[in-house]
Amino acid sequence: MQYLKGVGPHRAEAFAKLGVRTIEDLLYHVPHRYLDASSVTPIAKAAVGKEVTVVGRVVSKGVIPTRSRLRIFRAIIKDDSGVIECAWPGQAFLDRSIEPGQLLLVTGPVKFYHGRQMVPREQIILAEADDPGGESTEEHGVILPVYSATEGLSHRQIRRIVSEHLDEMLASVPDPVPEALRKSAGVLPLAKALRALHKPEAKDGGGLAAAEEGRRRLALDEVLDLQLVVQRARQLAKSAPKGPTFVVRKDLTTKLKDTLPFDLTVGQRVAVREITKDMIAGERMHRLLMGDVGTGKTVVALFAMLLAAENGYQAVFMAPTELLAEQHARTLTELLKPLGIVPELLLGRLGQGEKKAVRMRVAQGGARIVVVRTR
Repeated sequence: MQYLKGVGPHRAEAFAKLGVRTIEDLLYHVPHRYLDASSVTPIAKAAVGKEVTVVGRVVSKGVIPTRSRLRIFRAIIKDDSGVIECAWPGQAFLDRSIEPGQLLLVTGPVKFYHGRQMVPREQIILAEADDPGGESTEEHGVILPVYSATEGLSHRQIRRIVSEHLDEMLASVPDPVPEALRKSAGVLPLAKALRALHKPEAKDGGGLAAAEEGRRRLALDEVLDLQLVVQRARQLAKSAPKGPTFVVRKDLTTKLKDTLPFDLTVGQRVAVREITKDMIAGERMHRLLMGDVGTGKTVVALFAMLLAAENGYQAVFMAPTELLAEQHARTLTELLKPLGIVPELLLGRLGQGEKKAVRMRVAQGGARIVVVRTR
């Protein structure tokens, strides 16, 4: 970053605080909001109490001291319709950059103080004093991106640096998403999306809409990145050492099915069948069981635990709170009573002796089903 024109070592350090260390980081440091100055109001129609954008030539300027020692930079700007005073409290440094004759765009609220007065939120020098062009104010509406900034690096400085280098940065941007996928998803090419985000055009009022299209494209990239990471994780898990291969012995699982005080629903039977298929395949299972409260997820989980237990393994049922752990333990105790299995309950509130005894039974393999609190 420090070798980019206009940056240097000190600004590079400031950029680093924002996580911007490379040109690519700068491209993806997109604005978090926009200041819409796309509609230019003739100065004569800038009404008190309104937020407006005006464009005019600087007629005069100066710094005014106040009794509170606050120095106010003041400039009078003029267009074909009239004149208005602009005041920047505490920004006397603007006296070094704003000069009479310059064409200035200012945007902000209009207040009444000895007449109409604008207190600009932003200002842009559109043309220098010796540039006679640019008098048609309707052509100068802009949408100003506002960037996350940090100490020593304002959002205006970031805007200027991005604007100066945007074309050359975009020229080297590859698009990893195939054109067919872009079209089916209805998103912009990556370079166009980044341009729309950093430099939305004010023409025909389409700038902010284009910026939103740019955000949609980056959102698609984030979703694709997440899917690729998940898919890669699954592939690595499958290539990792195989998990234990369970055998359907129809011992404990069949007894549970025969002694349940209710019939399994279609959804429960499908879930048990799919989980069983995963467990006997010998590969690591990646499965999320979802369902509303009361749909019988606990019973489905119990079938999986008993499949492990009848293959000589121990199974743990984890709950996020001690209250839920106790509730599940009571449910499992009732369901397992006909099978002669008593689940162990391990909670933090148990005495040291009780916890030691439970851990000993688990370590010796005497506990086939254990219910614990996860945190």
